[in-house]
Amino acid sequence: MQRQKAVKNVFELVQSDLKAKTFRTDYPVSEELRQVMVDEYIRDFMIYAIDEYYHDENLSILKELVDDLQPSKEKRQGLLDNLFWWHILYQSTRKPKLRCMDDYIAQKKHLLRVEPFISSWLKECNSAVPKFYYVGHKYNDRAFVAIDILAEETMDVVVYDPSAVPVKRGEFIAGTLLPLGGGLFFPIVDFYHFNYEAREAIACCIHHHYEKYLETSTLHEAFIHVLSVMLQIERIKSMENHNKTSSENPSI
Repeated sequence: MQRQKAVKNVFELVQSDLKAKTFRTDYPVSEELRQVMVDEYIRDFMIYAIDEYYHDENLSILKELVDDLQPSKEKRQGLLDNLFWWHILYQSTRKPKLRCMDDYIAQKKHLLRVEPFISSWLKECNSAVPKFYYVGHKYNDRAFVAIDILAEETMDVVVYDPSAVPVKRGEFIAGTLLPLGGGLFFPIVDFYHFNYEAREAIACCIHHHYEKYLETSTLHEAFIHVLSVMLQIERIKSMENHNKTSSENPSI
């Protein structure tokens, strides 16, 4: 009897989201509504943001930053994609602000006037911060538990992009997670996946560097500083692994 009541309460919460005025990260959202949120609105917002801001001026700045970070050739585009969204979200916190999300919502006001839930959710997405995560339990290639390294909290993650690189349990990843309600999140673009052999070295020092940079930086700024250090560690470990392989196999 109690179980039936609990199920009924959850059902009512899910259904209420369709009529709600405010998005709440702790309230579950129906699968149908999640599909609308991701497939229609986030995809449309991404197209808008790319059309408006993915141009020569911003790209030149981001490409210089990628050059400084020195990722491997095959990971360069993935890093650039993540940094673009970091840039959009970071600039929205500064003065004067980059009003990308606000301008998008204003452009869609004729639709969002009758869908205040979506408008509230988009504003919540605009407050997302890129972070580092450790991959815990893995349900499948598109659903897993991520541990927020900074907050030390677990998060259920679903990946909608069919071309995204499947995560490995125990690896470190970096990216921007957006909320879907009910404690569920999804990445706006595929994560940056750190090399598996670097995970122990990253685990040993990532908290130290975060604490160091957060003393004088915002969360967005600290992310870039820590990312730079973690990429250096990844590069060093990759070189060590290459040298070890070469010494064991001189013919390579």
